[in-house]
Amino acid sequence: MNRDTLNHNEFLEIEKEFHDNYANKLDWDEPLKERLSYDIASVGLVNLDKRFVEMLGSIKDKKILDIGSGFGNAALNLAQNGGMVTSIDISPNLIKGCNYRAEKHGLDVDFRVMDAQNLIFEDNTFDIILGYRTIHHLQDINSFLLDAKRCLKPGGFVLFVEPQKYNPFVEFGRVFIKNSYEDDRTPTEHPLVPSDLKLMKKIFGNIEKHEYLFLSSACQFFSMKGYQKLFKITDRIFTSVDSGLRHIPFLRPLYWQVLVKCHKQ
Repeated sequence: MNRDTLNHNEFLEIEKEFHDNYANKLDWDEPLKERLSYDIASVGLVNLDKRFVEMLGSIKDKKILDIGSGFGNAALNLAQNGGMVTSIDISPNLIKGCNYRAEKHGLDVDFRVMDAQNLIFEDNTFDIILGYRTIHHLQDINSFLLDAKRCLKPGGFVLFVEPQKYNPFVEFGRVFIKNSYEDDRTPTEHPLVPSDLKLMKKIFGNIEKHEYLFLSSACQFFSMKGYQKLFKITDRIFTSVDSGLRHIPFLRPLYWQVLVKCHKQ
């Protein structure tokens, strides 16, 4: 499927159907855990999550827009810690499930079905706009970023965690290794490339970014095959190596995950 030949309505329908089906597989009675995204296994992802929280800073009484509600982990945890959270998703089934979880845990989050490329909010509404592996699902990142900037208050910021395209181990796995994670990918997704990051910097005039999981991404193979002891040993070793290699600029696009922050000046 060529995502570039789809009109926007076709694109949205594919994303909506995929994530509606995904919602039907989730256990909405699962207890709320203190994490902003998925279960974290690797040292690199633990480090990424810690850095995300550091860059997020104090959220008490801040107006926050969460792009891509998913299972509701980010939005519900942010609300639990004092944020005034609005969370949007293209999937009605995900929003229905998130509202159920919010009510069950007694948390106040404004969950809405909405297209992230058509944000129905007034200018200068939010202090923070964030997304956890969400914007690579959008058809037109440029239009989303412009709209996000419009909705931010002066001095506010966007903060995203996204997969990058050119990690050789992940790309090899996608082509040659069949595993359950393949079912978690939409046919229209677009892992970020260097031009996407340059676009963010151009639109906001600034960017802070940190890359995670280069060589250590290859260790995921051991985890998928059930070799957990081997995974933990190799993951620890290669994560340490990754920390040093990150200082070599031409290697940074090869890291699997990137954490990006841009301020509205």
